[in-house]
Amino acid sequence: MLAILALGAGIALTPQTAQARQARVHDRSGDSSSAATDITQVRVRHARHRISATVTIPRLKPGRLSGTELLIRPQGRKNVYAVTVLRDRRGRVVKTSLSWRPLNDPIEPTSLPCKGIGATLGAGHTEVSVAKACLTKSRPRQPIQAKVRVVDGTIGLQGAYFDDQTRFTPLLARGAARYGAAPAGQVTVNSGLVVRRLPTTFSARQGVLPRGTVFPVTCKLTGSVVRRGGDQNGDVNNLWYRLSSDRRQWVSALYVRNVNGIPPYCGTGENYRGRVTARMLAPREAPTTRANAHGGLARGTRVTIKCKLRAQRVAGNNLWYNLPQGLWVSARYVANIGPAPAYCTR
Repeated sequence: MLAILALGAGIALTPQTAQARQARVHDRSGDSSSAATDITQVRVRHARHRISATVTIPRLKPGRLSGTELLIRPQGRKNVYAVTVLRDRRGRVVKTSLSWRPLNDPIEPTSLPCKGIGATLGAGHTEVSVAKACLTKSRPRQPIQAKVRVVDGTIGLQGAYFDDQTRFTPLLARGAARYGAAPAGQVTVNSGLVVRRLPTTFSARQGVLPRGTVFPVTCKLTGSVVRRGGDQNGDVNNLWYRLSSDRRQWVSALYVRNVNGIPPYCGTGENYRGRVTARMLAPREAPTTRANAHGGLARGTRVTIKCKLRAQRVAGNNLWYNLPQGLWVSARYVANIGPAPAYCTR
């Protein structure tokens, strides 16, 4: 069974038999010219079909992380694979690429085609991964070393300047141990589990995960109520799991068995405050005006906010705020009191 399955719109999944070896490299805090990209640790995993690196940056600011580069050096080789992820000022991925080049000469790399590059961005960390099928200049079983470099701002990755970089990990053979204990889920529904762009059944479909598939989970949020088989008297669940992928991909928790524990709620764990500006604002089950409304909040009401998502645009604003009660309100009609809420990532 493959360790990574690509389904639907680029969904990266890890089946139950996925295996990996991993190594951690600690990096001294404060050695970066920018606190927003100051790496303190990188964890590299070498699995049968994928190599990934999770980079810890405690004071990470998504809008400042313009470039991340994962360098992979096969044992005995002078060249490295360079897996590059570029982001815009909103933290969105705008370009990914893979090249093969001498370690200390990035000027004339050999570009390699690859559709298997993944990238995620969460609170205090970012992850970059690449399918080993793309690494055509070395043998699949060959041990590797890896390091990570990051850029703050608009500085390109073709120059010699990086805001922070780690040293190489020790040589890491292909995994023989079970994949790490990060939260994951296993699909339990016979017909397959629909992946959606937002935590609501009103959102666009992104693909379907077959029964038995095990996939990494970043965090959970409340959203549309889902009833088993559509039966009004059957099991119900309003929790949704965010897949560990750069795209916005969510699945209903009703049809998922937890693996390696229960995922945390999305967000930073901090509470934010706001004040209702509309005459009457309807909290809804999901971040869309098509979701069921529950009551109303009068103008001037102060609300506590957990995090925000980009969803349906309302009067020119596509942000929605998640409230502690599990409901959602359009940010168009809420004035922030203090700092703006963080995004619903982990």
